[in-house]
Amino acid sequence: MANRPVPSVAADFSDVLSFLRERGIVSASPPAILIESAKRVHRATYSLILWRFRLGRLPEHGRAFIEEIASDSLQVLPQMLMGYGKTTKLLTRGIIENTFRHIYFSDHPIEFARMNRDSKWYVTMESLFDYVKMHPVFLESEPRFDAINRLSTLYSELSAGIHGRRVQDLEMRLALRKIRYEEGEAKKHAKLIEKCVESTNFLLAMFHRDKVNAFQEEDRRIILQTIPAKARRVYKGCL
Repeated sequence: MANRPVPSVAADFSDVLSFLRERGIVSASPPAILIESAKRVHRATYSLILWRFRLGRLPEHGRAFIEEIASDSLQVLPQMLMGYGKTTKLLTRGIIENTFRHIYFSDHPIEFARMNRDSKWYVTMESLFDYVKMHPVFLESEPRFDAINRLSTLYSELSAGIHGRRVQDLEMRLALRKIRYEEGEAKKHAKLIEKCVESTNFLLAMFHRDKVNAFQEEDRRIILQTIPAKARRVYKGCL
C-alpha cells in the first residue's frame, strides 16, 4: 500500500492548522519542523477519530469507548503544541485504555451496566489485557503481529512518564514560562502516538473486520496506512 497523502486528511489538517492559528496555539507562519511533527500527530489521530463516524450504530456498551477514543485523539495535537507533555501522554494512554475497554465491554453488556451502577466496581487494565489476549479474534493474530504486547509495553512506558516513576520521567517545570513547545519533545510525542495508533488501529480493524471491509476505500486506506506492512498482511489474511 503506497504511503502517499490522502486528500481528505490533508484538507482536514489545513482546517486544523487554521483553527490553531486563530486560537494562538501556533504562529501565523509556524516553522516547517513544527508542521512536520504536527502532520504526523494529526495523521495518526485523524485515523482514530474516523472510527466514530464509520462504525455506524453500535450498542451503548461499545459506543461509549469509541467516542472517548475520538475525544482523547482530538486533544492530543493542541496539548502537544502548547507544551503539555504529561497531558499528551495521559491522552495517549487513555486511547489504549479505551481500545481495550471497547473490546471487553462490547462482549459484556451486563458488566457495563454494573460499572455504571456501582462506582466502586471496575475492570483492571491487567484483566482487560488478559481478556483481549484470549479473545478468539486475537488468538491467531497476536503471534503474527503482537499488537497486544506492544500496547501493554507502551502503556507501562506512558504510565512511567505520567507518574514520574524515575527521576528522568519528571518534568521539573517550576515556572509558567517553562511550559512551552519544544521540538525534541514534540518528536517524542509524535513517535509515541504513532506507536499507539499502529496497534490500536490493528486491534479495532481485526475486531470490526466485517464492518471495515464495507468502509469506503479511502477510509480503509486512512486506517490501514497507519498499520505496519506486517500487520496489514495479517489483517488481509483474515478476511
